[in-house]
Amino acid sequence: MNISSTICWCNAYASDSITNVGPDVLCLRESNLLKFTQISTMAVSYFRAETVATGLHISAFAGHNRFPLFGFAESIMRPNIYIYKYPELTRFSTLPPSALTFTMIRFSELDLLIGIGGYPRYAISVFNFRTSTKILEHSTFIVTPDFSISLSNSNLPTIVQYDKKEMRILCYEMCYIEKDAYLHQVSEVEMGKHYVKSLKHFMCFGDDNGLYVVNDFGEFSQIDIACFAIKQRWSPTYISELGEDMHTRAHALISHRMGFLISNSSMAFYIKKKAGHFTVEWTIDQSLTHISRFISNQNGELYASGGLGCIHRVTIEENEGVLKELVVGGKPILAFRTLACFKEECVVVLYNDGIAMIDLPSGRTLSEVPIVMSCAICSHRTNPYVIVGTVDGCLVLIHFDKPSLPNIVNELQCETAAVFAMDFHDNCVVFQDQAKGLHIVNVEYRPPKMTHYFTIDDNLLVKQVFVQSFLLVEGPRLLVMISRDKTLKKPGHADEMWIYKWTKDRRLHRRELTLPNSYVAFFVQPPMGRWVQIEIVAVVKNSTIFDQLMLNDNSELLWAASIRSTHFGHIIGIGMTKHLLTWGVDGIMVHFRQHKRAKKPFMMSRFVSLFFRPHFLLRARECYNSKYLLVLSANNVMWVSRLPSLADNVRENTELEVPERFIVQQTAMVSRVFVPLTVKLEVKEEYAHADLFKREKLLQLIQDFSAKVTALIDYDISVTGKTKGIFKKFCYHYKWLDALTEEAHKLCELERESLMRAIEDQSRIRDWIMQVVTRDAVSIIYKVRSIFADANFESFALARKSSVGLFDKYRFYDLEDHIRLSVMSMEEPEDEPGHPERYSHAESEKKAVHELKPYVVEGPSVYEHIMAPQFQLQSKNTVTSNQIFNDNCKYRFYLVDPMKQEFNKHFHEAQQLKKETIDNVLNTNNVLLKIYDNMNCMLRLLNMESFKLPELTVPELAKDEVIKCILEVDDSEIKAINRRRRKTIDTGGKRGRLLLWSVEFWARALIVMMDGVIEKLWEEEIKKDIPVPEFTLKKQPHEYTLEDQKIYRAYEEAVNLLQEDRRKYLRILNENEAKTLQLKTKQILKLNQRVAELMLLKLKYDFAHKQCRIRMLNLMTINHSREQLREKIDRYRTDINKLNEYIKRYSNLLDFWERALQEVRTRLEAQQTRDRALERQFRGNFLNSVPHAAHEMTKLFKKRPKLSNKLFSSSLICIEVAQKLSPKQPNRVGFPMPKEIADFLSYIADNDAPKNSPASVDAKSWEIFVKLRRQKIESELRLKGISHQLLDSQNYLNSLTKDIAGLKDTKAHTQKEMEDTIQQYLEAMRNMPLQLTLTLGQVEVMVMGSTKSLSNSVLMHVDDINEVNRMIKDAGNKKIKAMQRVAIFRRQVIFKEWEHKLYKANIAYLKYMLDAIEKCKVTIEFLNILRNWDKVKAERQKYMSAGAIERILEQKIAVFRKQIDRINIKIDMVKQKTLEIKRQNHSIDSKIERLKVDVAFQNSLRDVMMEERRDREQRERMEQIKTHRSLLDNVRKHYAHVLELQTILELLRLRTYPTLGPPLPQCHPPVPEHILNSVP
Repeated sequence: MNISSTICWCNAYASDSITNVGPDVLCLRESNLLKFTQISTMAVSYFRAETVATGLHISAFAGHNRFPLFGFAESIMRPNIYIYKYPELTRFSTLPPSALTFTMIRFSELDLLIGIGGYPRYAISVFNFRTSTKILEHSTFIVTPDFSISLSNSNLPTIVQYDKKEMRILCYEMCYIEKDAYLHQVSEVEMGKHYVKSLKHFMCFGDDNGLYVVNDFGEFSQIDIACFAIKQRWSPTYISELGEDMHTRAHALISHRMGFLISNSSMAFYIKKKAGHFTVEWTIDQSLTHISRFISNQNGELYASGGLGCIHRVTIEENEGVLKELVVGGKPILAFRTLACFKEECVVVLYNDGIAMIDLPSGRTLSEVPIVMSCAICSHRTNPYVIVGTVDGCLVLIHFDKPSLPNIVNELQCETAAVFAMDFHDNCVVFQDQAKGLHIVNVEYRPPKMTHYFTIDDNLLVKQVFVQSFLLVEGPRLLVMISRDKTLKKPGHADEMWIYKWTKDRRLHRRELTLPNSYVAFFVQPPMGRWVQIEIVAVVKNSTIFDQLMLNDNSELLWAASIRSTHFGHIIGIGMTKHLLTWGVDGIMVHFRQHKRAKKPFMMSRFVSLFFRPHFLLRARECYNSKYLLVLSANNVMWVSRLPSLADNVRENTELEVPERFIVQQTAMVSRVFVPLTVKLEVKEEYAHADLFKREKLLQLIQDFSAKVTALIDYDISVTGKTKGIFKKFCYHYKWLDALTEEAHKLCELERESLMRAIEDQSRIRDWIMQVVTRDAVSIIYKVRSIFADANFESFALARKSSVGLFDKYRFYDLEDHIRLSVMSMEEPEDEPGHPERYSHAESEKKAVHELKPYVVEGPSVYEHIMAPQFQLQSKNTVTSNQIFNDNCKYRFYLVDPMKQEFNKHFHEAQQLKKETIDNVLNTNNVLLKIYDNMNCMLRLLNMESFKLPELTVPELAKDEVIKCILEVDDSEIKAINRRRRKTIDTGGKRGRLLLWSVEFWARALIVMMDGVIEKLWEEEIKKDIPVPEFTLKKQPHEYTLEDQKIYRAYEEAVNLLQEDRRKYLRILNENEAKTLQLKTKQILKLNQRVAELMLLKLKYDFAHKQCRIRMLNLMTINHSREQLREKIDRYRTDINKLNEYIKRYSNLLDFWERALQEVRTRLEAQQTRDRALERQFRGNFLNSVPHAAHEMTKLFKKRPKLSNKLFSSSLICIEVAQKLSPKQPNRVGFPMPKEIADFLSYIADNDAPKNSPASVDAKSWEIFVKLRRQKIESELRLKGISHQLLDSQNYLNSLTKDIAGLKDTKAHTQKEMEDTIQQYLEAMRNMPLQLTLTLGQVEVMVMGSTKSLSNSVLMHVDDINEVNRMIKDAGNKKIKAMQRVAIFRRQVIFKEWEHKLYKANIAYLKYMLDAIEKCKVTIEFLNILRNWDKVKAERQKYMSAGAIERILEQKIAVFRKQIDRINIKIDMVKQKTLEIKRQNHSIDSKIERLKVDVAFQNSLRDVMMEERRDREQRERMEQIKTHRSLLDNVRKHYAHVLELQTILELLRLRTYPTLGPPLPQCHPPVPEHILNSVP
């Protein structure tokens, strides 16, 4: 069923898909399309697999490097593999399905094809595509991408597979045993991580059948398959120059002309082997970032594949390679539009740098218009106008006079963001920018001009909804499809439709309609006549349903119809030209607007393209009266294909029920005025007479109020004489002022709350920043520093949240210690005051018996527990890795962390002490400052010289002492936005009144009124001078009266007393200063002393922690070294086992190849014998028959075509040519051969022609000679082919012998390394390092064991220890030998017992078989014979009597004679009838003669021309009848084939989409009865 079409062209191809199809053809692939380019003629041809006959989609593709063949695997489950010939593009062979899927296929150099299956087995299948048979299948269970298989160039290729997960190479060889074949893994090589970036093309086989690789540094190496080794052969010079600064990057490797090409993104090297070393012959020194792959063919040509289908040829110019473009690549297509106004079949496509008009039949570019940064396109529906939008917000109007002649007629620069989408209708354009804004542009055509009319200013549309799409329709009206969920992403869906319409009075109306369903795509049908009603087709979300909506002139939306299509999956897009086109991930379907089998539109449909692999399409259109199908995919690739006839394979859609006359209800209507951008508005203030009258009246009221206020103020001043406080007085009783005051209080409260919230916001932000900074911190360390000294100490760093993941693994180790501790605490005896002796005795016993556990802290201090003498030595019980990890984990969890917490308690106490000390010192400084102020005051009052205030030391917290100081965030760094602040509060204009009305105003006023003093103090009173009597200022001393003198004496006494008080207070201040300084010093010394103590304590805690940590690290180091040695020994053992296995496999393979070599030698001897027999036959038999031409015939018998020896370079070619010379041609498809082979065969055929025969030799002898010579040539070719096989077998046998020798050498070396490692491990186990810790003159020896084990310990020399160990080892060897002898004896006893049991079992089995035979059953016939034995015996005796057989024979003969007599009678009757018929024939002959006479007479009288015309008309009529009959027969036959194909399609559909139900019965067309009757 050809549901699609022949391909026309495609704009771009996958750059890494280039491959050879023969020696002179390159092939590129894009999805299901293959493009072939003949290099010599540059001829291009296409192939597309889309039917059952050609193959259902391409999943894996490969081309043959030597012959013009290519193959591909289908995309279905259990696919076939088709082999096609080029250039005929006809099928050569079909390989049967053998796997669920194929991920890759590869051709060998001759007639083998290797396919790699998919999940889960990833089996390697080997086929012979000449005979269409599968040779073998081998499951690997290794994920095999496209790049991870390589094949050698030999007749039986070596298959190399790369395992990306394990980073290793697996090598397989094909082995044959009788009629069975299998893959034999001969090697496995570890590659390492330096090949990760170069995975795709890092390995290949050279012309010497050696495997070569290149790593990420460009180092070229050879894989020694037998020795499992990578041997470096060459490296580029920049590796030695850069050294360790060299960065890894991807490299590629291919074989070319007996050398190799190594390439990366910047350059390429061609290296070749000369004198045993690889050297560089030429390089490519240009950027290769755009090159995806290099490829070499059999002609020695090198090509490079660029982006989007571009092909370059590599040419050599003066030892430098140059890339020359051979095939121009395409460009990514962003969008396309069709223009219906031209007769030419063309399409406008949009690139990122302009547009182009392309011819549809050929794909040729007719014209181009360069536009910088183009990103959107739209076209007029009837006229040849195209508008292109750019990234910088520019619109370009282009007019096409004809397809090859475009003109830019106008450009409009819009001050907007990049153009995102556009729609064009008549003289109006709507475009959406990247900021989601919609803009209206008017278009004029005479002359062409575009004007930015206005921008739709709708914040709800831009910021609060999701715009799915928009359509511009008649009116003009803009239909915007939106969803209220603004979090949606493209493509999204729409739940509502907003209809925008703008009128001439500059008003924009928006009608909001809620759609009946959620839709994912919309399309407006092309107009049919006058566009009164607008038909909209919308696709329902996540369904196969599309709805038809009608929009009339009144903007009423009517739900007209709902149709369920026959898509297999959800519809994701829609489009329409002549018919409706829908597409999803399953394919593209056309729905006919008119069809003879349906009364309503879009009820009949048909698939035009099926996707066997899901594709996401951006746009699809059928154009030019359903002649072409244009498809644009999401990766900017456009396919253009020619559509077939759409009359067949039609399906019927289902119409769903829709409410009658369903009108979508309007939910909202919004109208607003818009200002066109093209009109400049000048705003002028124009007032009416009424406005001016109101203004004058208001000004008059203000003047009257001002006069009243002025009069009141003047009266108040004249009465009271005060000029302050007058406003409150005269405004006190106004109600409006009370109301204003109340509102001011409310505003003040709001302002206060707002400021407090802002402060809280700042604090919250500071806390959030601190939390963010400290959240991910593993630990934070504080410090406490002494005041005015250098002493300081740190706290221990503790994690904010302790991780117990590792601890949970070892939580229940040593659980009995904790249980024992809890039991002991419960069983402690209570204090008994009456029995103190018994209690003391029990206490002493408890101390003697009780033993401390390592991780159970029983005392108050963790430090004392850690430093206990019992735990100063390593434990001898800690041996295994689990025990070490357990000790390490519990040491940290039970001891280290609690010890740190214990010290941190002291640290926090010291931290608090320092804060208190700083506060005290600051208070002391304040006291001192006050004392110094008072002292200066007293000195001034005493008329003494004052002193300068000394600088007091002020202690501060350092930045590393408090985290708030480390992470200090100032308020100026935080711009807190007060969102609660009302805009109506004017804090600047009302600040004075707000301060008067604030709550603190009265408290401040009270303090000012009392002069800041509530209580009179003595020290304050003495600072005041005694007022001088007034008379002293007015009188001289001699003018004083008596009363004045008394007053003056009292004044002098008071002054003297005041001076004494001031001197006394000055002494008190001096004493207070000394005491305060002493107190300050004492507080600082107290803190510094505590800091010094904690410094020493921190050193002790650090020493305890590090001492235990060193002990633990020593244990871990010792255990790690032992574990490494054990792992090394295990690796050596694994390698030895692997080597043994490989040696065994290689030995089996060697035996197999020796047998194969012997078989080939036998075949060679047999062929030589047949060849000598042919020679003897020619010389002995044939030459004797033609002795006169013996010399000439001998020369002709030895004559051969003169050809190159390289022509028959393989056994396959020799055997194929010999097969073609054989008289018995096989019934199979001929294998494609080179042109020289065809010339060879034609030359032999020419020599066999009779014209080359000597004149004296007859034709029969020449035929015998030709037959003998052909047999001789065939025998020689077979001898040559078998010789090639013998040579290949011998070479491979020698290679195997070398490989086995290398494996044995590697095994011996590995065994020696393992023995050395075992010796190192034994020494590591015997020799334990000792740790000595010297503290305060004491020597502590740290060994494995407890303190008691050191009481009688001595130090020994290592030689003495080795001697003791040697003696122990000898004794151990003797014990082992004795145990071996005992074990051998026990094995012999067990073997004899086993033999005894075996004999008993055999006896029991024989008894069982005897019993079974005795009870054997017989058939019913044989049982009847046994029962009637007498009767049978009597019948036998009857036949055994004399003459019995003769009588029976005579009876039979008599019966046969009677039958013969009856048959003879019948024969006589037939003869009589024959004579009668002959007589009748004679009479008929006479009548015929008379009739002939009459006919001759009539012929003489007839009109010949009229008869010829009648005969011609009859013949034409008969031909029409025959043609009609043949067409009917073809229809009947094809209809049966179509039914079969439909069945296959349904089966494929069920395989491809197993979750979907079967199609509806009405989807299949009815079958006529006459066709049903005609089909057998």
